[in-house]
Amino acid sequence: MRIVGIFLLLVLGLTTQAQTDQEVSTLVDGKDFPNPVFISPDPPKPIKGWEMTNVSEENVLKGDYPGEIIKFRFKGTAVGILVYTDNNSGIVEYSLDGQPWFELDVYSKKPDATLKGFTLDKDLKNRKHTLQIRIVERNNPDSSGTNIALRSFYFNKE
Repeated sequence: MRIVGIFLLLVLGLTTQAQTDQEVSTLVDGKDFPNPVFISPDPPKPIKGWEMTNVSEENVLKGDYPGEIIKFRFKGTAVGILVYTDNNSGIVEYSLDGQPWFELDVYSKKPDATLKGFTLDKDLKNRKHTLQIRIVERNNPDSSGTNIALRSFYFNKE
């Protein structure tokens, strides 16, 4: 598969989002993420197939086109994503450190965008990792689209 859009975030030098509202804190498993760090996916330049947009009065990175890959580099023992889901949401695939791709269906029956946290891996060695995410072409049979609205990457920093 062709990698057209690549988005690299380096943990050092990035601005983290202050995630203090109760809604977000309940989305992250405190056992797996005792010291979570939240990173806004705010690319320094445009990425083909992904654009910064506004969902529920927050900036998010929205992907509309299957196959376009974004990458996130971090150091920690667990990683997850905060995504706004609705009845237009699709399926993403993700890979950690070049390992096989896993699917994650983020479809929701609700027509309004709802923020959900998804733990992608909680048993990582405390070292540098690379997470890749891409949208797949097929979608949940009940979904009317393949959209992804990524609010934050989060990882456990030890």
